[in-house]
Amino acid sequence: MHRISRRPKPPRPARAILQQISEVVHNPVRERFELWIAGDLVGVLGYSVDETGGQRTATILHTVLYDEYSGHGLATRLTGTAVDFMRESGMRVRPVCSFTKHYLASRPGAATLAPA
Repeated sequence: MHRISRRPKPPRPARAILQQISEVVHNPVRERFELWIAGDLVGVLGYSVDETGGQRTATILHTVLYDEYSGHGLATRLTGTAVDFMRESGMRVRPVCSFTKHYLASRPGAATLAPA
């Protein structure tokens, strides 16, 4: 009888696991997008919306993530979800947050930028 030994599957990287179990939720009452992992709030992206001349502009004020969750692409996911929502809602985006500025600079055309 010949035995076939099965190799254990390599462990999934933390990044893939965190991406899979995380959820981004829009909380319009608090003007923020929230990043949740296993029932815990671990990050937020705060914004404010103003309207002038019939044009809505979302100013992204800050992106905050607990340190232990950084480096896994979660802030990028949080920011991407918020920017996609704003674009689909016809809003211009004014990034005050340095992370969002970097995100938009590396993705030309991701959103219509408002004048500074």
